[in-house]
Amino acid sequence: MTMWFRRITVVLFVCLAAAAVVQPYITAANQSAVIQAKRYDIAWTGFNGRLEVSTLRELVARYVATGDKSAASEAQLYYQIMIGRVKTWSSGQFRTFLELSAERVARFEQLAADLEALEPLFDRIEDPAAQLEIIDRMVPVKAAVDRIGGEAYSLSLIEADNIRERLQSSMTAGNWLTYALLAVGGVLLASLFLQNRTLAAARAQAERSAADHAFVARHDQLTSLPNRLAFHDFFRSELERKSSRPLAVLAIDLDGFKTVNDTLGHAAGDALLNGVGQRLSSIVSLWENAMAARFGGDEFLVVLRTENGLQDARQKAEFLLKALREPYHLKHGTVLVDATIGLAVDGPGLQDRTQLPDNADLALSLAKGRAKGIVQLFDAGMRANLSRRRQIEADLHPAIMAGDILPFYQPQVELGTGRIIGVEALARWTHPQLGRIGPDEFVPIAEGSGKVVDMGRSILQQACADAARVLGTLPVSVNLSVAQILRDDLLETVRQILLDTGLAPGRLRLEVTESILMSDAARCISTLDRLKKLGVTIALDDFGTGYSSLSYLRQFDWDELKVDRSFVRSLSSDPQSKSIIEAVVSLARDLNIAVTVEGVETLEQQALLQKAGCSKGQGYLFGAAVPLEALAAKIMDQAGGHGLLTQDPSGRSRFTLIDTQASS
Repeated sequence: MTMWFRRITVVLFVCLAAAAVVQPYITAANQSAVIQAKRYDIAWTGFNGRLEVSTLRELVARYVATGDKSAASEAQLYYQIMIGRVKTWSSGQFRTFLELSAERVARFEQLAADLEALEPLFDRIEDPAAQLEIIDRMVPVKAAVDRIGGEAYSLSLIEADNIRERLQSSMTAGNWLTYALLAVGGVLLASLFLQNRTLAAARAQAERSAADHAFVARHDQLTSLPNRLAFHDFFRSELERKSSRPLAVLAIDLDGFKTVNDTLGHAAGDALLNGVGQRLSSIVSLWENAMAARFGGDEFLVVLRTENGLQDARQKAEFLLKALREPYHLKHGTVLVDATIGLAVDGPGLQDRTQLPDNADLALSLAKGRAKGIVQLFDAGMRANLSRRRQIEADLHPAIMAGDILPFYQPQVELGTGRIIGVEALARWTHPQLGRIGPDEFVPIAEGSGKVVDMGRSILQQACADAARVLGTLPVSVNLSVAQILRDDLLETVRQILLDTGLAPGRLRLEVTESILMSDAARCISTLDRLKKLGVTIALDDFGTGYSSLSYLRQFDWDELKVDRSFVRSLSSDPQSKSIIEAVVSLARDLNIAVTVEGVETLEQQALLQKAGCSKGQGYLFGAAVPLEALAAKIMDQAGGHGLLTQDPSGRSRFTLIDTQASS
């Protein structure tokens, strides 16, 4: 340490010692002034006494002038208040003030005696003579109170000025002492800074850079959760650590995150992800040897030790799922999302423990393709299913573009006659390697990959073209997905397809399910209303399976209700199903809405439905969904061969139904 720095240090210590000596005196002076200021509340007390005696005198005068008994009661009350005020003056700080002057003490004692002498007069205030005497005796009382109160006010002003001056002097001294200390300290700090600036700055920068790089390299910048790298390091360390508690990995994906991004914006999406990260971190931090990490987008992974393997892992996964479903209160609004969890647990049958994260992710992928909002446990057969799913997903778009996903047609018939009165177009796909793929398999994949809109447009285009070329005047029903109905261009798409195919709008029936309406009821109803104005008919599919079936009947003018097959399936064994169908038919009749019953498979069901009042149905009893040519042949057979099956210039079949009744 240099000599000049030592001298500055000595000066600093001398100043500090001086401050230690002077500061108590300054503090004591300030405290004394504050205490003295608190004592001098006599001005306020004196003012109140003057106000009270004036009020008392006015009340007595009012009573004498008007005879108002309420004034007499108030006067007696204020007399007691004045008695209390005089007692207050005789003690505490006000007494000290009085004793500053012998003359003031004598005046006060006379005031107390005069006021005390008024008591018997106030007791008989109704007596006019007493009233006049009270007024006369109040004159010296009021004068004494005003004199004492005024002196109290004047003395308070003088004392306030004195206290203010003492405080100002003490504060000035304290400020100068503070300035001096700050100046000396500033010199010392400047010296220290100049001496150590280069070394400290370099060291601090190196430490900050190292810490920042280490954190950024191992943490997600948005949620501050560990990232993929940190997760795998922790997972490997847990694999190497010997423990009797099995490892489990949870792969978590949010359901509805894209909707939040699309409707509220990316800032809301980021806020939601941050909220999810905080919620996961707060829960997982309570578990021993556990970590939650963000892998990107809306996907998170959790690794943990379980108490007893599968059972404990599933319970923890269900707990996380429940927690993630709780509302998120963002500045953009309250948001609700669901989540799907893939679960993989270490166990005797697992050959490669390092595949636990991949297994959990695989279980998650399959779960999202089947039923979202669940905990899906991994099993070995999922790898084969994954290979099939990936092939379907890869081949889906080319198949849509090539027209390989075709509409098959299921007839809708009159239950009484079996006559075909309409058809429903259902998507079918025959894969060149995998063979026939059911819609329950490829439609969810199309929804998850965003291809369902293209597929829906293709099916609608082909169905309208087939209906225009074939079937005479029979209507054709086509299902709409939630992704289609939420698109702004749906109305124009339908209008253009009708124009291109030449199909009359009244022959096209568009079907929507209650689950679609639940996604955004107001927007869906608005779109359906515009479609209806276009001339197409609108059907509510799977009616009765949702929570708000009846409320939707009030919101839109439906052309048709399609009763869900679940009611038909239990028709013969459950009397309630028959009652429900009868109620739906009766309600629809009152609302002038047609009813079609789905899932008719037996003659017994057909008979019971007719008895319940149903006139139209579809199901395997009348035929499964078949290609256009098979349907045309079925219709021709029903018409007794009165039809013409030809080919148009493109080589496609064209069937024309001949109306024999019209010709006869």
